[in-house]
Amino acid sequence: MKQTRREFMKSQAVTAAALTAGITVPAISSAEGKDDGIRWDKTACRFCGTGCSVLLGVKDGKVVATQGDPDAPVNKGLNCIKGYFLTKIMYGKDRLTKPLLRMKDGKYDKNGQFTEVSWDTAFKTMAEKWVAARKAKGPKGVGMFGSGQWTLWEGYAASKLLKGGFRSNSLEPNARHCMASAVGAFMRTFGIDEPMGCYDDMEHADVFVLWGSNMAEMHPILWSRITDTRLTKPGCEVHVLSTFKHRSFELADNGIIFHPQTDLAIGNYIANYIIQNKAYDKEFIDAHCNFKKTPTDIGYGLRASHPLQKKAKNPNKGKLSAITFEEYAKSVEPYTLEKASELSGVPKKNLEKLAKAYADPKKKVSSYWTMGFNQHTRGVWMNSLVYNIHLLMGKISEPGNGPFSLTGQPSACGTAREVGTFTHRLPADYVVKKDSHCKFGEKIWKLPEGTIPRHNGKANGKEQTDISGKPMGKTLIHAVAMHRALKDKKMNCFWVLCNNNLQAAANFNEESWPGWRDPENFITVSDPYPTVSAMGADLILPTAMWAEKEGAYGNSERRTQFWRQQVQAPGISKSDLWQMVEFSKYVKVADVWPEDLIAKKPEYADKTLYDVLYTNGQVDKFPKVQVVDEAGNKYDNNEAEDFGYYIQKGLFEEYRMFQWDGKKKGHELAPYEDYHAARGLRWPVIDGKETLWRFREGYDPHVKALNPDVKKVMFTSTAKRW
Repeated sequence: MKQTRREFMKSQAVTAAALTAGITVPAISSAEGKDDGIRWDKTACRFCGTGCSVLLGVKDGKVVATQGDPDAPVNKGLNCIKGYFLTKIMYGKDRLTKPLLRMKDGKYDKNGQFTEVSWDTAFKTMAEKWVAARKAKGPKGVGMFGSGQWTLWEGYAASKLLKGGFRSNSLEPNARHCMASAVGAFMRTFGIDEPMGCYDDMEHADVFVLWGSNMAEMHPILWSRITDTRLTKPGCEVHVLSTFKHRSFELADNGIIFHPQTDLAIGNYIANYIIQNKAYDKEFIDAHCNFKKTPTDIGYGLRASHPLQKKAKNPNKGKLSAITFEEYAKSVEPYTLEKASELSGVPKKNLEKLAKAYADPKKKVSSYWTMGFNQHTRGVWMNSLVYNIHLLMGKISEPGNGPFSLTGQPSACGTAREVGTFTHRLPADYVVKKDSHCKFGEKIWKLPEGTIPRHNGKANGKEQTDISGKPMGKTLIHAVAMHRALKDKKMNCFWVLCNNNLQAAANFNEESWPGWRDPENFITVSDPYPTVSAMGADLILPTAMWAEKEGAYGNSERRTQFWRQQVQAPGISKSDLWQMVEFSKYVKVADVWPEDLIAKKPEYADKTLYDVLYTNGQVDKFPKVQVVDEAGNKYDNNEAEDFGYYIQKGLFEEYRMFQWDGKKKGHELAPYEDYHAARGLRWPVIDGKETLWRFREGYDPHVKALNPDVKKVMFTSTAKRW
């Protein structure tokens, strides 16, 4: 077969990119065509947020092989080292297979030894503790900490259980630790979460800028695509900014190592450069941008008693106020090349080269970042500064031009952020701060008005009554505050699922460990392995993981992907979805709802939370079916078998009601079956067509219909504390 010069260069670039990223190129022949007794099917990788599709090979009830999916638009047949060793995580010798409860003399004891118990004993013990804590301590008396590794329906079921069932907003994912800054900046700048662009930018851009992201090692498949473009596109540039040198610098045309925290100064310098050189797109700014400023010297989110928090002039403040373009320009004016270089320690020539790349109207620029921004003490500001730069130039929401926050977990976007697993959120970007949003959620969930706890404990301007008969009060509590609440005995029950919260959370010695091991508190951990969190718990629930259940993830580019259950979990392990739904059978509505709320729907009085939440005529609408693929291969669905209906489809279709039936648009997903037939679809999906670039007419189907003159927000954060 003859190759053109271009094809030869591309193939060499792919090979070079693969070597750079530490990955291999798949064989030409697909594994699906081999006749070796192995059943192959597509799955979504369970590691990072890239969202690669992986072909999984199953033989004799066990996963025996993986390879990159050649039909996948994300990874195009490539697999990184994590993808090739996916199955190793499922077959560790120390997998947990039965529930374990700390017991002494045949009963629960905080200081007892872990003892095997039945699921019935586990849930009865748990329900007793949860009901007591909910009555005694109010909405914050119980809490759940989930994960960006949950499937979509696991996160949605959790949101429904906590907010609609236990009437508590004490629900957070581990994505709070890694993505809160990104979410805050998205919401404050665009009014809706998640990136406006997609991975296609990697083939369209002329310039790539990495801010605090080591893509070569952390997102190697995406790095291979950037490497391909860099090696084959004349004039293409790669700029890498970091506080230390890493593997991504090997491809950098402009490697920048700066002093910690001074990326703020660099961002302001670039904005100032663009303005001083009148390179900005005035027409775009006048039509689409407005300017805001935010308070500075806001502290660090610590306890109010902490010296640093006391010292701050505006602790925890963030209200935006309007300013003009001229005032914005004045605010960044002090950030000259000389000052930025002095503060950051970066040579002037490197900073100027970066600024010129952004300011060149002929160059398409894509910016990428991960924890360098998102775990920054001023993460929202830094995210927003890059948005400012792109908006000044109008380089946004079109092929090759855009800022892009990459995620680290497979469904930090799809699950943690989209289905409402944060304390302040409901599904599809609705929030508990707005009474109308809560009412909409109650309507979909068929709950009496006033069920979902509002952020201030007031529905229709009146106090919401709690199970104790007292007003609910303020209900929001973020991830870090949950550990503080456990230590302070304000929260007595805590359920951790699909993450190692005890080890990963901040301030283990001072906050986490004292709270977890307090005799008044009951900690449940759902995990497939005996992690630090599991060993610190009172009850361990064995979890079915990844391909041992039917699932769905949403990746960094808004791509939703489904997979079928491939194999059985070991022992009597059960998925997190099954655990949450089954647990709801052990709690009655009357255990957690006050009489005046039940009076609005007296038919709920003697029902369990399971009856109200998961057999409401919507979730249980779809009968269980034999799951098959296009080739006729049959697959198990343990949850459907146990509950008697296709619960994954029911939860997903009910979640879609938030997107299609409400006033907030721009988050629409396709029907359930469409995702099993595709390698993922990027929302919003309108008339069967996915959206690649949001917010710009010609790409986003909502722009013209909703408001073609809608303005995006730019705001300035020019704190002088470096």
